[in-house]
Amino acid sequence: MKTICVARAAIAALFLGLAGLTDLGAAFAQTSQTPGPQGQPTPREERPDVSTPSARTAESYNPIGVPLGSFRLFPSLELDAGYNDNVFATSSAFGQTGSFIQVVKPSLELRSDWNNHMLNLYARGAFGFYDAAPSVNYQDFAFGADGRLDIQRNWNTYGGLSYNRRHEDPGSPNTVLGFNAITKYDQISGNVGYFQKINRLSGRLEVNVDNFNFFNNGLGLAQGVVPNSDLNRTEFHEALRFGYEYLNGFEVWTRGSLNQRRYVNFVDSAGFIRDSAGWDLVGGVSFDFGGVTSLEVFAGYVQQNYEDVRFRTLQGMMFGATGYWRPAKELLIKPFISRTVQEAAFIGDSGYLSTVIGVEGNYAVRPNIRLDGYAGYSIADYQSIATTTNRYDQYGTFRASILYLPTPQFFIGPQYQYIHLWSNQSNFSYGQNVIMLRLGARL
Repeated sequence: MKTICVARAAIAALFLGLAGLTDLGAAFAQTSQTPGPQGQPTPREERPDVSTPSARTAESYNPIGVPLGSFRLFPSLELDAGYNDNVFATSSAFGQTGSFIQVVKPSLELRSDWNNHMLNLYARGAFGFYDAAPSVNYQDFAFGADGRLDIQRNWNTYGGLSYNRRHEDPGSPNTVLGFNAITKYDQISGNVGYFQKINRLSGRLEVNVDNFNFFNNGLGLAQGVVPNSDLNRTEFHEALRFGYEYLNGFEVWTRGSLNQRRYVNFVDSAGFIRDSAGWDLVGGVSFDFGGVTSLEVFAGYVQQNYEDVRFRTLQGMMFGATGYWRPAKELLIKPFISRTVQEAAFIGDSGYLSTVIGVEGNYAVRPNIRLDGYAGYSIADYQSIATTTNRYDQYGTFRASILYLPTPQFFIGPQYQYIHLWSNQSNFSYGQNVIMLRLGARL
């Protein structure tokens, strides 16, 4: 037992030491106990379960993992097949290409099973193959770790580190209209943070770093976009938050943050300097009504200043919200709102304000049958050097699925998704239907 405790402490210390040296952190969101930034209240069971332990075990279809000492290993493999009626997300004026799709999703997660501290490691993949459009095939993967070192009950440090291969789906913000190859890129991401609460006062300091390296896809100035080699950059983000819990479950807080965005090529191929620095200041409140409902909302101001004098300052209201509402034990509803400043890939555009509003939910018809739904509306409001015709895109997304687990180890179910883009640019708008059948196994 003493050896195991020493090993756990050594692993945690090693991980946090690496996180501090690299100043990097996780890009793939993790469901864990790691304290994170604002906007993620933790849902709690709001009604006591009066069933016996044996009955709860019999009705549980959650993966239990494979015990490995003081860790648990959660392996899974998902095989999806479906059809996309508009693979390149093009307007009907240019014609649309449909294709059958096959997606393979392997995953391994190793989670610590400790009373104190935490260390999780993971490796995930998503490999997509289009029968009629091989130029949009993708091979995404990620591996990394996140952890927490508990100093005292309300005092800890945390961090994460990940390496990710990603792609941009046709039709998403910053992508070129047409029958083009997709954009692929590597992203090294991470965070390191410190959290402490003294009585009703709390403080959190966090640093995030993201490094982007894009692969050449043959697109550039002729297509109206910045060549991918000119998009390589590193983004730094520092945030400080203070909160005061004036009643149990009710907190008011304020947060200020800075960011610096530094490109490898100081001047891009079109002659623009894309480096920038920005800040935001927000205030918010958090509520927890006994676990039945928890909500966090905030609002403030954001500003991004560009070194190239031809780029106008991107500024405006910043706001967000995240909530959990469980009106019944079987039903969970999660509304959300967010606004962020994103980099743009089009020539003459400095960036865009991204606003996302939506709600997702799931309903357990039975312990082994679950309905999932998502509805969202988002805006990409681009900032151009021109005084007119700034690109303004609006996306509507709807997704619904059914998941059936004949046993805790296997699942199967259909999924449908519809995306529609409304753009103020001629012939940019499109609609897209995707139907998938998911089949998977897990432990």
